[in-house]
Amino acid sequence: MLVQRISIAPSVGLAIALCAAHFAAAGAVWLVSAPVWVKAPVVVAIAASLAFHLARNAALHAPDAIVALEVKDDGSLSFQTRRGEWLDCELLGSSFVSRHFTIVNLKPQGQRLARHVVLVTDNVDAQDFRRLRVWLRWAGPRSAVIP
Repeated sequence: MLVQRISIAPSVGLAIALCAAHFAAAGAVWLVSAPVWVKAPVVVAIAASLAFHLARNAALHAPDAIVALEVKDDGSLSFQTRRGEWLDCELLGSSFVSRHFTIVNLKPQGQRLARHVVLVTDNVDAQDFRRLRVWLRWAGPRSAVIP
């Protein structure tokens, strides 16, 4: 039985934070005393990382971007991708819960790599966000990082 379904929308705040972090990283690379032929590929990799994370986490344009979460009464989770497929998954203990943002780390069943959902105040409904945070604090894994 379904306990909660959370729709995830694109986030301007997350896009700004991602841009700021990537621009700071690129600026730090240019401050290092190394030849330009070493710094340029690193800055290109940082730009590629920014494009990837903007499409997947902030704008939700990537086909495998997570656009919804479901919490079931037995404690299981599933997520929906932009393609429309639902994947059952396990909540990892490395998830982070705070008042302003939450990072939910999920391991889809039958897959090796974990997936990450960044939830901030402007990409989910406030009531859904609060309920999920409470659920993660009380019903989630005991090893979750909770400040």
